[in-house]
Amino acid sequence: MPGGKVRAMRAGNKPGWKHTGEGKAERRLVEDILFSCVIIIKVVVVTLIVVEAVVVVVVVVVVVVVVVVVVVVVVVVVVVVVVVVVVVVVVVVVVVVVVEVVVRVAASTF
Repeated sequence: MPGGKVRAMRAGNKPGWKHTGEGKAERRLVEDILFSCVIIIKVVVVTLIVVEAVVVVVVVVVVVVVVVVVVVVVVVVVVVVVVVVVVVVVVVVVVVVVVEVVVRVAASTF
């Protein structure tokens, strides 16, 4: 069948390559290139997963640090306010007591 051979050659297929071994080197080269591409894609995917995990850990650490700082600032502000209120109350009580004592002493002398 001469027409079949011509069609096979036009399509890029050499008749009888399975038996003669023609094209095996090219196929091996293509397989090696595809295998290398698969390895590169796997490395890129793993690298992206690791980078994502590191970013998540950094974000969590930053959020925890910010929350701790905010809590510490709130506690310090509350403590300062309580101390100021206590000092003001003590000063007012002392002033009231002193004024009362002065008034009693003054009233008893006159």
